[in-house]
Amino acid sequence: MNSFNFLINKINQQIAYSLPYKGYVIDLGCGTTPYKNYILKVADQYIGVDWQNSLHNQDNVDVFADLCNQLPFEENYADTVVSFQVMEHLSEPNFFLSECYRILKSNGRIFITVPFMWHVHEEPHDYFRYTCYGLEYLLKKNGFVDLEIKENTGFWQMWVLKFNYHTRRFARGTLKYFWLPIWWLGQTVSPLLDKYDKHPQETASYTVLARKS
Repeated sequence: MNSFNFLINKINQQIAYSLPYKGYVIDLGCGTTPYKNYILKVADQYIGVDWQNSLHNQDNVDVFADLCNQLPFEENYADTVVSFQVMEHLSEPNFFLSECYRILKSNGRIFITVPFMWHVHEEPHDYFRYTCYGLEYLLKKNGFVDLEIKENTGFWQMWVLKFNYHTRRFARGTLKYFWLPIWWLGQTVSPLLDKYDKHPQETASYTVLARKS
């Protein structure tokens, strides 16, 4: 827990481990495939997809593809499509969602997480931030139904994470030991504050669940 961002890692893991995967699962923008082993406990097959210019280790990538172009899968191929913290890096998110719809089977599910109040990262390939209304518009425009859009944090966790990422640049050498207890305290207390004071329009990220009609 000696980290400026253990909270966001914990949040992302909790989300990933709570989703109802089934059947053939395609992970678009899989990176280092951190959730592959868990998904395979409940699903029949896992396929990790990423592009060749990814900044992440690519040893576990099954299929290389540009997510802004047609995906190398047939129509009605997958039971589940997931994309964790990827859509902000896609210059053509609308086309990406249309491809997700195409490769899903009827009644197949899509699970997406995207940042909202978050710093620019992996630049220059960081194009968008999405509100819940923008996500709803894009998903419905591409035919998805039964949408659930959830805030992953409230104001306090969002603020603490932004503070920690900002102050990390001051934590060089022995100064890190000054910041560690401050980072730990904020990440420990902020979930409790959000429990009692959660503003629905202040969140670090969203999780989206939807179904192909």
